[in-house]
Amino acid sequence: YALPVYGTVDPNPLMAPFFILFYGIMMADMGYGLLMVLGAVFMIKKMRARGGMRNFAELLFYCGISTFVIGALTGGFFGDFLPQLASIINPDTTFTALPALFTPLEDTMAILVGSLVLGFIQIITGQVVSFVKKARDGHLWDGVWDEGPWWMIYLGVGLAVLGVGNVAGYPVVLVVGILMLAYGSTRNSKGIGKVGAFVGAVYNGATGIFGDVLSYARLMALMLSGSIIASVFNTLGGITGNVVTFVLIAMVGNALNFALNLLGCYVHDLRLQCLEFFKTFYQDGGKPFRPLAINTKYVDIKEEN
Repeated sequence: YALPVYGTVDPNPLMAPFFILFYGIMMADMGYGLLMVLGAVFMIKKMRARGGMRNFAELLFYCGISTFVIGALTGGFFGDFLPQLASIINPDTTFTALPALFTPLEDTMAILVGSLVLGFIQIITGQVVSFVKKARDGHLWDGVWDEGPWWMIYLGVGLAVLGVGNVAGYPVVLVVGILMLAYGSTRNSKGIGKVGAFVGAVYNGATGIFGDVLSYARLMALMLSGSIIASVFNTLGGITGNVVTFVLIAMVGNALNFALNLLGCYVHDLRLQCLEFFKTFYQDGGKPFRPLAINTKYVDIKEEN
């Protein structure tokens, strides 16, 4: 994406919480999160990362914390490395899993539903930002008729599912939302164009929002795939029945899994921000701010009194 136009919305503060949370959900492992935090600290303290590399290190640090926290909730530490190791050392051990609030393999549907709910929250957040932006620019009614109908429809669908708010068997809030959409989508059209505008708004809005929400299923998919791959390599190592061989196989497999997910989670997370979130409010076409400064490549100038 190009930089945002001057005077419009800076997406970074809005995107950062979602990006960091989503990354942690997809990676979801205490061991991987710990490696990410240590790697970020090494880059900042030892490598003295600057500029874009420093920004990347800080992002890695926060995503590592999120990964560790979600990993603690799912009971993952390099997959099921610790229980597998314990079973090799003592076949009669009762330590079969780390404490977990939920696990990818046993609570897959719950994680899927949670992922879709988080996606819906981010989409609504983007619509709220779009509404505030239009109101700030003096186009309040554009915000009312562009975003308002969909909020009424969301509320109406929710009430209809719960069986609340019906009058004479009709979901009043949902009907009001549809009427608002009919007016809002056709207010700038004339004649037969109003029909086409309304049909286009319903089709593009309904299929677009539904498709956008479904895109967040990748949060569950990457969490599940990462957990399974780690467990497979741990199991392969455990078959040998030897602690040393188990550790070697498990670490090689987890290193591969970590490297793949480190990049994969970044790409999929960024896709959600750029395609599902940004399109509701982001306006590109800005130019970078480059003030006069001393940019040294190999020397840091430090002034002392």
